[in-house]
Amino acid sequence: MTPRNQNPAGPSDVLWNRQFLCVNISLFFMFANVGLLYLYPLALKAMGADPRAIGWVMGTFSIAAVLSRPLMGSLVGRMGEQRTISGGMAVALMSSLSYGFIDEVSPLMLLIRIIHGIGFSAVIAGGFALVARSASPLRRGMAFSMVGVSLMAGIGLAPSIGEALIGRHGFSGLYAAAVGAVLLGWISAMTGVRSPQGPLPGQQEAGTGYLALLKNRPFFCLLCSTFIFAHSQATLTNFLALIAARHEALAGPFFFLAYLAAITVLLTLGRLVDRYGQWCLTCFSYPFLSLGILLVPGAIASPLFGVAAVMFGAAMGLLFAAHNALAASHGSFREKPAVMALFTGVYDSGFITGAVVSGWVAHRVGLDMLFVVSGCFSLLGLMIALFSPMRKL
Repeated sequence: MTPRNQNPAGPSDVLWNRQFLCVNISLFFMFANVGLLYLYPLALKAMGADPRAIGWVMGTFSIAAVLSRPLMGSLVGRMGEQRTISGGMAVALMSSLSYGFIDEVSPLMLLIRIIHGIGFSAVIAGGFALVARSASPLRRGMAFSMVGVSLMAGIGLAPSIGEALIGRHGFSGLYAAAVGAVLLGWISAMTGVRSPQGPLPGQQEAGTGYLALLKNRPFFCLLCSTFIFAHSQATLTNFLALIAARHEALAGPFFFLAYLAAITVLLTLGRLVDRYGQWCLTCFSYPFLSLGILLVPGAIASPLFGVAAVMFGAAMGLLFAAHNALAASHGSFREKPAVMALFTGVYDSGFITGAVVSGWVAHRVGLDMLFVVSGCFSLLGLMIALFSPMRKL
């Protein structure tokens, strides 16, 4: 294994260039597509689905994304980031076009969610590997902070836009916006993204398989923390619309404030991730994430919802940047696609449990108690960060 952070092509210290801008635009629109479909539970509820069925339908997307991620990591190594991202956008576009033709919970609906998840998986594998390979080791925290801004801007803006479209045009307006978002992302990827220079695609090093990566204890602990963070985040994003409707409130303002807080923190404090260390900011952020989730049931229908939203959003932003920068610091240039595919696959696996397991919990104990359980569970991430070898990364 070559020394950590070594890149034969010599990553540039210049962060903002055309490629970095275009990959951020592509990720923004891909996540806007996903964020619009955070409101899909409302359509499912209108079709007569219960919370457990909603959890399975929403979780199928992430199941497909996780199970296909190792393949996508290998695909990046063989074909390069640009072709992987563009192909993923094309698949996501085809699936997004299909939502408007489904009016009941059926196997066809699950198939569409699977195809959509595979397209999303390709975009993430290619985009995150490109940033990990291209960004200077001294600016990885800032690079992933800006990626976080793009992702969270897409997700933060999309639900409010989606609610307005549903109110004016019904669910067909929501589906049309999802199609338009992924189409714009595909155009950006085709015109401005190029695979970084380095070893020829397809070359492998000894010991770069997924099992070898999992045997590294600090990296394995990072993956455990990543899973807990993603599960807690996914529980809120998948079930906020339902708990808001139950309390006769809207989810859009909460999403907007949360992602605005995340974006503001990343824009203003992103440099701190590189300056003070990803591990320290991880430990600092977890308590705020937990408290933000715990406050949702009591605050969603009151003016205090803004406090919960800001706490959750700020912590989410810092945890996202810190975990990604820690993962990107691991391994050599050739190992980056496998490292980031494994990391993002674990991250997405949290979105499976955050939909499926949390749907089961909500069915058993109710939506309010679901958020209490999730907030307490997120504190396990703090324990791992404090007392595991993760700090050695």
